[in-house]
Amino acid sequence: MDPLVAHQRAQDVFAGVLAAVTPQQMGAPTPCTEWTVGDLIGHVIGGNERVLLRAGLRSEPAACWPADLIEAHRATAAAAHQVFAAPDGMTIMFGLPIGPVPGSTFVWIRTVDALAHGWDLATSTGQSTDLDPELASYLLAESRRRATEALRGPGKAFGDPQPCDEARPTADQLAAFLGRQVS
Repeated sequence: MDPLVAHQRAQDVFAGVLAAVTPQQMGAPTPCTEWTVGDLIGHVIGGNERVLLRAGLRSEPAACWPADLIEAHRATAAAAHQVFAAPDGMTIMFGLPIGPVPGSTFVWIRTVDALAHGWDLATSTGQSTDLDPELASYLLAESRRRATEALRGPGKAFGDPQPCDEARPTADQLAAFLGRQVS
């Protein structure tokens, strides 16, 4: 799958799940135990915004997002996508906490982040976790190839792989591979 198509689809999945979140659910816990639903949404929006910061298009985060989180996600997802879709978007180097990576790696990180946190959000708010099976399958294969032990553990991008029945939706399998408990 083309990385740009995957990125857009993951952002679209997250947006679809986000659209069904109610204000009463914002304080609910998530599979990311340090975050509430509201925190998780802020993390994804902030992650999209960090693409602009890492690309040098902004020197600091926006002072605030629109009160409408759906609009804030839409705007930041579109802006991040434009960075990756630029002629040099897949080849320029981005300085990340894990070290410098090319855009082709950063777009994978942001794509996995959007779909995995879409799964977290769906789980936390009682929505279906059967999220874009084709995209989830692609990201599971890519994650098996790219998610090295150096990226796993406390304070790192991913937890240790957890068990998951292969009959479960592929997004559940991806979540388990990334360290989520799938029930």
